[in-house]
Formats: sequence, C-alpha cells, structure tokens
Amino acid sequence: MKTAEINNYAEQVMAEFKLPSLGVGIYHHGETFSHVYGDGQEDTLYPLASISKTFFATAICKLAESGKIDLDQPLKKYWPALKLADPYTTDHITWRDALSHQSGLPAHDLMRFTNCNQQDLTLAQKVAAIGHLEPNHELRVEMQYSNLIFAVATYVMEQVINDSYGSYICKNLLEPLNLHDTYINHHECDATRIAKPYLLDHGKLMQVPFIAPGKVGGASSMLASISDLLKWGQFQLKTAQTGKGITMQRYEPQSIMQPDRSYGGANFANYGLGMMMEDYRGYKYFFHSGSYIGYCSFLGFVPELDLAFVFTMNMDSTDAIFALAYQTIDAVIGQQDKDWIKEASDYMKQRSLTKRAKFDKHRGANPQSVPADADLLGDYQNDGYGIVTISSENDQLMATIGKWKFPIIQNERGEKFVELAVDDELLAINFTNHGLELMTEPALKHPTAFVKE
Repeated sequence: MKTAEINNYAEQVMAEFKLPSLGVGIYHHGETFSHVYGDGQEDTLYPLASISKTFFATAICKLAESGKIDLDQPLKKYWPALKLADPYTTDHITWRDALSHQSGLPAHDLMRFTNCNQQDLTLAQKVAAIGHLEPNHELRVEMQYSNLIFAVATYVMEQVINDSYGSYICKNLLEPLNLHDTYINHHECDATRIAKPYLLDHGKLMQVPFIAPGKVGGASSMLASISDLLKWGQFQLKTAQTGKGITMQRYEPQSIMQPDRSYGGANFANYGLGMMMEDYRGYKYFFHSGSYIGYCSFLGFVPELDLAFVFTMNMDSTDAIFALAYQTIDAVIGQQDKDWIKEASDYMKQRSLTKRAKFDKHRGANPQSVPADADLLGDYQNDGYGIVTISSENDQLMATIGKWKFPIIQNERGEKFVELAVDDELLAINFTNHGLELMTEPALKHPTAFVKE
C-alpha cells in the first residue's frame, strides 16, 4: 500500500466513525508503515484489551513446548485447589478448553465491576469469586467468550512457574522481541502517555475517566505503542508461516465461532488458542480484536500474502477496525469493489437502531425514578458478583456498580431497571424479601440473586 493511500483511508475512517485518534501499522513483504493520526503521537500507548490474550496463549504454548505443562491435562493437576461451580468442569477443564473458550461459562463480565465496588480484588480473590459463577453449558459444548476463564488459567500458570505471568511474558516474549514499549499493566508506564478514552453517546463524542481493567491476568491488561504492536503482529505472522508442533496449534481451529457481522462474507469463523480466524475473499486470515471502556484495538495477518496489520483507537465498540482490516487486504490484492467504511458504518447504525428500539420498549414511554425507601438501602452481596450498593440521591433510588452510580427507573408496567449512563443499556432489577435480583448475564436467561448484608 502507498503512504498516500493509507493516509487518505485513515482520514476517511476517522471522520466517519468520529475517532479522536487512530494508530495504523502495516507490514507487507519486508516493508513496514506505522503512524498515529489525530490526537496522538507515535509513542502514545493504547490499551490492547483482549489482544492481551495472544500474548498469554503464546506463553502457555511455550510452557507446553518445554514440557512444563500439557495442554490436554486438567488445570486441577497443576493447581489442586481449583474450584468452579460445576464439579465435572472443575475436574476436567484443560488449558486447551480455557484458551479456546469452551468452559461452559458465559461472559459474566459485570462481575469485573461489581467486585470492585469497595476494593480492587487481587487475581487470587477474583479467581475465588469466579468459582461461584453459574455456567449455562456443560464443558466443551459451545464456544463462549470468557475473560474470566483466562483469568483462572493465568492464576494456574503462576502456580506452575512460581512467578507472575507478567514477569514470564517480559522475560520470554517482550525482551527477546525488543518490545520495549509494551506493558503488562497500566501502572508500569507513564500515565500521561496513555491515550484519553472516549465513548460515543448517541452520536456525541464524550471523554470518560480511565478505568483499569482490574486483575484479570492474561485476559486484557496490556498496553503498547502502535509500532510495538506491529512488531507483535509480524511475530505472529512469521510464526504462523514457519512454526511447528505445539506452536502451530495456536492457529488451528479449536472451537467454532459464529460470524457476528452481516458484511465481510465470512464462510467460517473459528477460535484457536488465543486467536480468531475467518476467511475473506478466499484467503484465511487470523486476527484478535480488543475492546474496553474507551478503547478498541485490532491485530490481523494473512500468511499467504505475507501481510500483517494492526490498529489502535481511543473509542470502544466500533466496527472501524473491520473496515480497516478488509480495506487493507483489498488494497494488497488489488480489489476496489467495496466501500468498507460505508458497509461497516451502515451496519453499526442499524445495530444501534435495533438496540435503541429494544431499550425504548423496556424503558417505556414515561419512565419514572423510583422514590427512595429506607428499607431498601444498603449493600447486597453475591459470592460470585460481590457487592451492589443501593443508596438514595435526591430521594431517588440509585445503584452503585463498580465505580459508578446509576439511577433506578420504573416503567408504566412497574418493571424496574438500573439505567446505565451511556449506550442504551438497562439492567432489570427486582427487590425481594431477602435482597435483590439483577439481570447480570443475559445468557443465563434469569437474574442473579444478591442477599442484603
């Protein structure tokens, strides 16, 4: 790709998706390009979110290659104290199951926030809490993306190496690859270098406070500059082209994913070991995306084309990453028949309309705040989810989830919801004789019970 072509497309993507900044890194046939557009510099650091999983999975496979672990042996063999809610899963879940998201546990992502209402849990404390979370499938029945199972696997890894996973990754991956601008956690780097996070709230760009992802181990904590992320993309590309044995299992299908975009034309989608894969225009390409509050990142590569590409941005949940990915491949193979900016943007707009319609249906035409009731105020606890606090503000009920306080509203049917601040999100809430019920995980199709302390 020519520099002028990259610059032009980057500017179009930023304008259409309202990105405050955009990092672009591309490697093709020995040539590299990296640049940060908008409000950022070459050394600006971006949280990688779930791209962190590619580092962790690489580290686990290195341990397997050295004979320190076996990918198909149960985690409990390496940490006998492991305990999950399902006894069979506790005894049989393996490294391979964890790294390919086949634990039977749905996301349960809200627990990462409710568990930091009053304190930030250590990794060991979080793993203990995960042990109380309800599964919705048996082991190996269905692929369900889970940050929390990666956290469990991280803690088990630390028992194997008798060291922190971060220390292992630094010594065995970051230092050998000269990734000197890549960090395991945000507190290791200069905070002024981290890109400011933004959300898009009904079309309006809004800066939000930086919220650390918490102790989830190898699931989502890392940060990097665009040039370092490109080096990592090149390493993954070369490994996929030349690797052997256990190393290559990272790029082999381990579980079946459902393509979740109506554009792109994917005929299949799989998850390997910390790596996603799809087909595009007859090419098999590998990738991992990452999204967290105020950030989005992407790593992709096509071995047959000797092509790797990475993107970072300080706005989350945007399909701009896929528009950039498809356009990059198209430019390399000489295709010009698709406007991926428009395709991805139209998809996002339709998805937003659908979500808004669902939100309006539940919220009702005339939602009301819920008057404060002294009997309802206080902390409500769940062994897996931690604490939700109900308080009064201006004589109206409020719910504290993580570091945020949200209003509780009620529609004309008497249904109550916690109204999240942005993005048209409602959490159904119901007060009972012993506590409250909160719809924490949609995949369970029933609420989670919290007992009043």
